[in-house]
Amino acid sequence: MKQLRWIWILAAAAVLLTVLFIIVDKRSKDQEEKAKIGEPKQLFQIDPDDVTSIELNNEEGRTVFTWKDYSWQVTEGEDFNVNVYAVNALCNYFCDLKSLKTVAFDCEKTSIYGFDDPITIKVFTTDTDQDHPYVLYVGDSTPTYDAYYAMLDGSNDVYTIDYNSGTVFCSNRNSLKNRYLFDVSSALINYYKVEKDDKLVLECRRKKEDNLWEMLQPGTFRLSDAEMNDLMDVIVRVQIAGFVEDNPEDLAKYGLDHPHTKVWLKAASGDTVTEEELWFGDLISSNESETQIYGYYANSKQVFRINRAETSFSDEKLIDLMYPYCVEPDIEKLETLEIDMGDVYDLHETLYLDYEKGQYSLGETDITALKDDEIMQLYQAFYRSIATLSFSDVNLDAKPDTDQEPAIRIIYTEKDGKTLTLHLLKKDETNFYLMKDGKYSGLIVRLHNLTGAGGITDRYRMLTEKLP
Repeated sequence: MKQLRWIWILAAAAVLLTVLFIIVDKRSKDQEEKAKIGEPKQLFQIDPDDVTSIELNNEEGRTVFTWKDYSWQVTEGEDFNVNVYAVNALCNYFCDLKSLKTVAFDCEKTSIYGFDDPITIKVFTTDTDQDHPYVLYVGDSTPTYDAYYAMLDGSNDVYTIDYNSGTVFCSNRNSLKNRYLFDVSSALINYYKVEKDDKLVLECRRKKEDNLWEMLQPGTFRLSDAEMNDLMDVIVRVQIAGFVEDNPEDLAKYGLDHPHTKVWLKAASGDTVTEEELWFGDLISSNESETQIYGYYANSKQVFRINRAETSFSDEKLIDLMYPYCVEPDIEKLETLEIDMGDVYDLHETLYLDYEKGQYSLGETDITALKDDEIMQLYQAFYRSIATLSFSDVNLDAKPDTDQEPAIRIIYTEKDGKTLTLHLLKKDETNFYLMKDGKYSGLIVRLHNLTGAGGITDRYRMLTEKLP
C-alpha cells in the first residue's frame, strides 16, 4: 500500500512538471515571437528610377518635387532652385527604408512620439496613382538622439528609423535649395546681361549658327570668345552663403529696392530653358570687415547672402571681354595696306601683299626677291603690328571733332577693290579717337600702342635697318 502511494506521488509530480514545461515553453515561444515582431523590418523597397514625384509636408508647408527633364523641379508649393542631390538623397533613403525596431504595436497614444503634427512624405511612382502613394510619417527624435520615430499609412505601429534617414526626411526648405548661383553647364549659357546703377554695361548672346558670343549692347563690338567662356566658367562655380527670406515684403532693408547690380542669365539644353534675374544689394552689416552682401532671385523672390568677392564676375570691364584689336583684316583678301603716321612719326609706307603667291613688297622694295628669311620675318612682324593694333578704352558717349585733320591714316584695300579706312583723330596728347570709314567707332587708341616696344614704329625701325 505504501509502495502504491509513492507511485501515485511520482506520477503526479511527472504530470505537474510536464504541465510546467509546456507553460514555460509557450511563454518562451511567445516572447520569441514578440521579439521577432519587434525586430528590424523593411518598410519600403522601391526602385528609385520608378519615382515620379515626392510630396513633402512639414511646418513650412507643402512642396511637391517632380522629376522632369532629367532633374527635380518644384511643381507645387513655394518655388525655388532645387538642390538635385538633396532631393535625390530624400528619394533614395525613402525607397530603401528599414526600421531599427518596433517600439509600439497598435499604439493608441501616438502623440507621445511626436505624431500630432508629423512630417509627412508621399512618394508617387509609375506603379501608383495619385490617390495611393507610399506614405511615411516622421515624428520626434528619440530622447537619446540616435533615431527618429516613424509610422506608415494605415497602421498604428510605431517604429524607429536611423537618425541619418530621419534627419534627411526632416530637411527644411533651405537645405533643399541649390547653393549654386546658376547651376548649369557653362557651355549651355547663351545669354548674359549686366546693369550697374541702372546703366547697361553689356548684353550679349551666343549665335546659333556658330555658338560664338556676339554683343547686342551697348555696341556691336566683337567679343573675345575665350574671355566670355572663361567668364561663364566663373559664374557657374559661384555659390551663395545662405538663404535669408522668401517672398520679402520689404526689399529696402536689404538694399534691394534699388540694387546696384542686376544680372540676367539664360541657358538652354534642347527644349529646356533655364533663366535667372539676379540682384545684388547692401552689405549684410555695417562692420568695416564685412565680406557678405544681400542678393535676390527676382524670379523666385528669394533673398540670400553671398560673399562680395563671389560677385566680382559682374565687375568685369567691357574692354576686357572684347576682341582686343581695332580691325580684323583677312590677309588672304588683301592687296595693299597703306599707313601714314603724319606728324606722329616719319612713316608713310604701302605694303603690297599677295598671300596666295607669297609675294610681298614694301613700297618699291621687293621683299620676296631679297630671299632673306630674317627680313621676311621682320616684314611680317611689321604687318602684324598694324593689323593687330589694339585699342585701350571704350567710350561710346564721346563726341570727337570729325572735321579735324586725322593724325594717322591706315587704309586696307582688298583685291576686289573694297577698302577699309581708319582715321585716328587726336583726343589728347596720348590718345586718339578711332574712326572707321568716317564714323566714330567708340574706341580709343593710346599712343603707346603705336609707338611702344613691339608697336608699329618699333617694328618699322627694325625692318628698315635690315633693308639693303
